[in-house]
Amino acid sequence: MNAVADDGGEAPAVDADTALECGICWQVYDPAVGDEVAQIPPGTPFAALPPSWCCPNCDAPKQKFLVLGSANADMSQDAAVSRLVGAYRRIALAMHGLPIYNPQVVVEAVGFREFGGRQVGVIVTPWFMNLTLLPTAQEAASWRAGQSVRLAFPSGEYDFLVSELEEVGLVGSCSLFSPMNDFAGHEAARLAAEAAATGLFSVDEEDAAAAQQPRAPAAPAPVSRRALLGATP
Repeated sequence: MNAVADDGGEAPAVDADTALECGICWQVYDPAVGDEVAQIPPGTPFAALPPSWCCPNCDAPKQKFLVLGSANADMSQDAAVSRLVGAYRRIALAMHGLPIYNPQVVVEAVGFREFGGRQVGVIVTPWFMNLTLLPTAQEAASWRAGQSVRLAFPSGEYDFLVSELEEVGLVGSCSLFSPMNDFAGHEAARLAAEAAATGLFSVDEEDAAAAQQPRAPAAPAPVSRRALLGATP
């Protein structure tokens, strides 16, 4: 599914809501958005595109498209994360066309891993980029939508707003970017998301050394969310 076909071969078979990118110029085709150039309406799966359809940016044929992010895909990604992505892709159908919607960015889960029994990573959408986590069963039983929870990670403490998504359940979100209009394309958004996902689990050596020094107890301050991105604009 992740490989592209040779010239003259068939286009890759993918799920109806899967976004793909051109292997020549990296233009993204998102079923939630469609293709205004070719008058393909939102909600059209890649498999339903006509055989003559080609990349709206470089005219590459369908056979040159590959599953978005397949080079970095985690084939063991938890099914719950897949449901999370699916929920946001359904929301994207309703969001398309709004001023805060960047059609050059698509929904993608970036850098998810298990930490403390939770699935944690970054969700990229055309209207926001958030640190996102799926709570443990115990947390899901005690958390409530609208609640703010402060959680510790190797890089510091962060405040997550709890919300509830249909077919997913409770989700914790910590905003990084909203809206997404400053991103010229999905690749730039993905790079920023990867930096944030990596930074969340990184420990600053100077901070770690300072933590070893005796000091009076003090309430830890939350780490700046933007600091996760380092020099990323």
